[in-house]
Amino acid sequence: MHISTSKALLAGALALSFALVTTQAFADCDEGQETMVGKAIAAAASAKIAPVVPTQSKKMINLETCDSAGGNLISEFKFNVIGSDGLYWVTGTAKVAGGQVADMKFSSLSPNLAAASSKAGVKLAAN
Repeated sequence: MHISTSKALLAGALALSFALVTTQAFADCDEGQETMVGKAIAAAASAKIAPVVPTQSKKMINLETCDSAGGNLISEFKFNVIGSDGLYWVTGTAKVAGGQVADMKFSSLSPNLAAASSKAGVKLAAN
């Protein structure tokens, strides 16, 4: 199979332009967006685990990623909280729209949170 140089250059240019367009679809959150996203996710995560860990203090959120896409903010996070009997954590993803969490999924739980949620009959993680 023989491809002419001009066709190869055109195909390469199209691939490069497509790559540039798709990488611009997501932009990093600015500092204000990160703060808002962190507060929204921390409040939602805290509420979601409250049936399992009712007493919570010293909450901390770490945003692994925060991207702006199509009016939504999408983040991967780790949420830590001190309960009455120790440290609990969850990791997951969340979509924030209008300052509120529109969708949140936990991907993993600390072993003690997984055990507590199983004992309480509350399914927290997707897996």
